[in-house]
Amino acid sequence: MKPHYLNLFLISFFLYGSVSFAQQDIHLALYKYHSHIFNPAVFGSEEGTFLSTSYRSQWTGIKDAPRIQAISLGFPSGEKRAGYGLLVTNDQTFIEQQTRFFANYSYRLPLNEGNLYLGISAGGNNFSVNFNALDNLEAIGDSQFQNFSRFNPNVGLGVYLQKERFFLSLSIPQLLATKRFKEGQGLVTSARDRPHFYAITGVDIPINDDWSWVSSGLFRYVSDAPTSAVVNTGASYRTLEMMVGYQINAGITGTFMIREFQNSGFALGYSYQAPTVGQLQTLTGGNHEILLRIRLAKTKTPQELIEEEAEDETLIGTKNRERKNGIGKKRK
Repeated sequence: MKPHYLNLFLISFFLYGSVSFAQQDIHLALYKYHSHIFNPAVFGSEEGTFLSTSYRSQWTGIKDAPRIQAISLGFPSGEKRAGYGLLVTNDQTFIEQQTRFFANYSYRLPLNEGNLYLGISAGGNNFSVNFNALDNLEAIGDSQFQNFSRFNPNVGLGVYLQKERFFLSLSIPQLLATKRFKEGQGLVTSARDRPHFYAITGVDIPINDDWSWVSSGLFRYVSDAPTSAVVNTGASYRTLEMMVGYQINAGITGTFMIREFQNSGFALGYSYQAPTVGQLQTLTGGNHEILLRIRLAKTKTPQELIEEEAEDETLIGTKNRERKNGIGKKRK
């Protein structure tokens, strides 16, 4: 296929074909370790100030294939049961680019076993198309293609249940449905960003003192688009974790994660996905993803705070009883 015909095909796919299907949000294979991207409530569950970064190169070997960068910065405040965070993601495919900016707030509710976090986020998505990046556009006439940029504000909601060996995340990162293109700009149709519902869960079952069986899954639903589901399973040895996964109608994934280097707060992960659908199996070198996490400062864990709260309540009760007994003796 000649370059300008390929460009025309991609333009039609991104701009005009989207009238029948809702645009889908970014996907990360290492979602378990960077779930702040999907749920604002997770920002309060960390053990201290942290910085997480992700980079995903999709369909390697194809020019202008999707590239995803994500960075999150969190400030948990365990004593006040609150967590704050900033999130920036950048998703670039061909001549289309989406950059999201969100501020996040999380509040912790202690449970008998574990914690429940409630989260809300506010920000928006800047969508842009750069037709200047096209080759051979002169051959078809470029008067119909003008660069475009638009910012749409949005809000997100999330709930996160965390226990010692289990977690469950339910969220809608962008609650408002928005249009990417305004009417009357010479476009035949317009693309829409529709709310995405995410459910993420995982378990960690110990086998012995060093080994444990780990498993996780992600489910994503958006109207007028195929449902996405991912299942991962594997084993962990101390701070090392190795998993294999399968994404429906996408590919098979292998992940390797060093969760922490000798209590330094530094973690590193890598994932590779081999496509299993259509011609992508022969046209691409697969998908590569890297994750880096750094704990900038350590605070008290939720469990430590729960124990302290229990000790404080016991201490207060003891002092009240002593005070009451002392007053009673004086009256006698």
